[in-house]
Amino acid sequence: MHKNINVCCLIAALFFCIHGVCFAKNPEQGQIIRDCDGCPQLVVIPRGSFDMRFPPGTSGRGHNVGLYHTVTFDYAFAIGAFEVTNREWLECVSAGECADLLGGSAAPRGAVVNVSWPEVNQYLRWLSKKTGFKYRLPSYSEWEYAARAGRGMNRYFNIDVSEICRHGNTYDQAAEKSLELGLSTTPCDDGESGVSIVGRYDPNQFGVYDVIGNVAEWIEDCAGPIVRAAYPRDGQAWLGGDCELRGFRGSSWLNNESSFVFESSFFRSLTSRADDLGFRVLREYR
Repeated sequence: MHKNINVCCLIAALFFCIHGVCFAKNPEQGQIIRDCDGCPQLVVIPRGSFDMRFPPGTSGRGHNVGLYHTVTFDYAFAIGAFEVTNREWLECVSAGECADLLGGSAAPRGAVVNVSWPEVNQYLRWLSKKTGFKYRLPSYSEWEYAARAGRGMNRYFNIDVSEICRHGNTYDQAAEKSLELGLSTTPCDDGESGVSIVGRYDPNQFGVYDVIGNVAEWIEDCAGPIVRAAYPRDGQAWLGGDCELRGFRGSSWLNNESSFVFESSFFRSLTSRADDLGFRVLREYR
């Protein structure tokens, strides 16, 4: 009897449970989580600090480009190991909570695209309600911290440009051969000329896939000129600008290697759609 009570106390101290599934209270870096069948697979990103470059257009059109500021995360979070897939999106469609954007022909493991920012947030509300956890889009700095694997380098992996095709689906030699758009190409061949299935290429050191290429990804931050001193240093999203425009990060299958520098930051109208724009989820641990 006493032994069973002690075991129960230990479980209560180390884990919390929801819907009959138990999770560690103190997640470890690299821990893999999936909160339900059909939910996105997550990887735990550790607490820490890193030096983040300022995006162009802040405080006077590039005045701060090349300057760094330190962002400190005093919390761990879990982020999608992969971009949200068509199959995962259809879970929300089947529940009657999301619009059917796919038309029945999309590859199940392909990254979902042509999804607007409000539609993404409808999916996140549904996922939060289904799992009992807080799901949302990552902030600019959360996305960048996860994508850089906590390191302050200029390119995603600090790798030679000829090695990019090991890590992501970009506008490469295969894409130009197939599509003939006349764009400059990444000087290698990744074997894809459009959106790829997720997880096909090597992950970064945090175990996050496809932060180079495949699809660009919506984030939480609003657009607008901001002063360097005001930019959040704690990992939170910048919500003080024009929130009819929202940010997206990363490159896509339509981008070449010149787009892979981290201070490349872009914004779109909330209702924008594109065949190279999707998203990945973040789950809070707070």
